[in-house]
Amino acid sequence: MKRLEIELPDALWTRMQAEPGADWSAIAIRAFESHLARSRTPESWMPSPSAIERLRDSKSRHDEAQKSRSYGHGYAWARDRARFSDLRAMVEAPNYRVAADVVRGTAGFSQRDEFGDSLHPSDEMWEAFVDGATRLYRDVADRL
Repeated sequence: MKRLEIELPDALWTRMQAEPGADWSAIAIRAFESHLARSRTPESWMPSPSAIERLRDSKSRHDEAQKSRSYGHGYAWARDRARFSDLRAMVEAPNYRVAADVVRGTAGFSQRDEFGDSLHPSDEMWEAFVDGATRLYRDVADRL
């Protein structure tokens, strides 16, 4: 164990004397440890390769689950709330972004209802939503 001599301001020393049972050495050690833990270099904060791989796999599963739910929500929206003219405009859109804009502009669409907690659905979620709605359209188009 090493000894360390430090200088304290008089006012601090006076306040410390008012707490005679305090273990100032232990308190100082905790303060030093806390400071060193906060001042680590960013390189030392990097997670291990196994942690990165685990999180990458978890993210992939999460993204796939969101896309699957979005597909189902798109199908359900098309089945339960969309008008034929909206579906046709969506299907005939030149790309997913335009198709998503068509969906957003319909009376039967609520982003909160369709995507829940995802306030900003990803492009992949929108693509899955449009794919689900398109699937319903194609399933029934020959019957209309």
